Amino acid sequence: MTTEFSPKQPYEAYAISFDFAGILGAEVIASFEISAIDQATGGDATEIILDPLRESNADTIVYGWVRAGTSGHSYLITCRIVGSLGSLYELDGILPVAEIPDVGVASGGGCVAPPVIEPITLAELKTHLRLDSGTFDGNLTLTQSLAYGSKGISAGGAYTHLGAGVDVLGKQAEVLIHHGTNGATGTVDTKIQEADALAGPYTDWTGGAFTQVTTANDNTDYKKAYTGAKQYIRTASKVLLAACEFGTSILVNEAVTAEDSALERLRKGARREAEHRTWRYILTQTWDFIVTEWPAKNYIEIPGGNLQTVSSVKWKDTAGTETTLTAGTDYLVETNGEECGRVVLPYGKSWPSGSLYPSNPITIRFTAGWATAADVPEDIVTAILFIAENRYYHGDRGEALNRAIDSLLYTHRLWRF
Repeated sequence: MTTEFSPKQPYEAYAISFDFAGILGAEVIASFEISAIDQATGGDATEIILDPLRESNADTIVYGWVRAGTSGHSYLITCRIVGSLGSLYELDGILPVAEIPDVGVASGGGCVAPPVIEPITLAELKTHLRLDSGTFDGNLTLTQSLAYGSKGISAGGAYTHLGAGVDVLGKQAEVLIHHGTNGATGTVDTKIQEADALAGPYTDWTGGAFTQVTTANDNTDYKKAYTGAKQYIRTASKVLLAACEFGTSILVNEAVTAEDSALERLRKGARREAEHRTWRYILTQTWDFIVTEWPAKNYIEIPGGNLQTVSSVKWKDTAGTETTLTAGTDYLVETNGEECGRVVLPYGKSWPSGSLYPSNPITIRFTAGWATAADVPEDIVTAILFIAENRYYHGDRGEALNRAIDSLLYTHRLWRF
């Protein structure tokens, strides 16, 4: 007898079960074994996708644990048991594995905009797993941001000498300034700016200002590490009193391995697992939350914690006509820090009356999560590294590591959802 398990993502860990109640009769399970075959290759995948440390059984049910898989592959998972009277039985299940994009839909519930950054960078994950490209030179990329040469006086004292943006997301980056000779009394001020998009807008990165260069300290190089969370950085400089010679470069440590694409999925999957275990959104993301009816109480609690904003509350009547409530008039928003936020009725107000549309009648679009990777508690970051480690080594780190992960995440779990 073969069943079809629901499709899973290649980095998603979850429980499965085999129910023998209908064929055991008066017997109970005396022993069991679970194995897996990759149907794409015909090879034994038991040690790859199954975690024997999490397998158990009741009288008539066997519980297994899937921990990995390859996108586009299907796995035949077979559970064989011996009954208490010596009878042999087996059940099969087909498990399809497919990478599902981390995006949702604009309505009907789901993720509208996933996080653009992760709590751990690719470089941090590689350091934790002790991986790199194997050569020092192969890890480094030097990109010119502002070409070297004589730069004229900045009009109005503004930062008019702007470098080109460089992608540094998930990488270690160092900004270098190469100074030649300043003109008599000339000064140069340079700072690092950051942005989410190559075209900007760019804003000053806190802590990104270099020491002012004068004739007393010219003809030398200066450097500063970028530790922000944006995808692009550039330099912005201003020259006062006299023309000065200088240029800027950005050095990126981008250790590349053959597993980089898999590691990118791994760190995203580790963050998702931490979110599932804590029932909270870890970094900024936008969701549509579906409510099936107006509550009897004067508020609706929003899942995930760290509520940043509620961008809309919409409802549909029996004809499917959608109405958008007015913030501040029809409802108020409580962000409530790291706890669950709420949409609350103002004093003297009530929820809309009348029958609701039968499908997804009330949609609340909200944004939640810590704003930057630096805001994420260290316990959660460490747990995500451990989750990624355990998945990378196919669970070989065992129960001790899982207990450590549970301990790190326990105090951050939201118990309302």
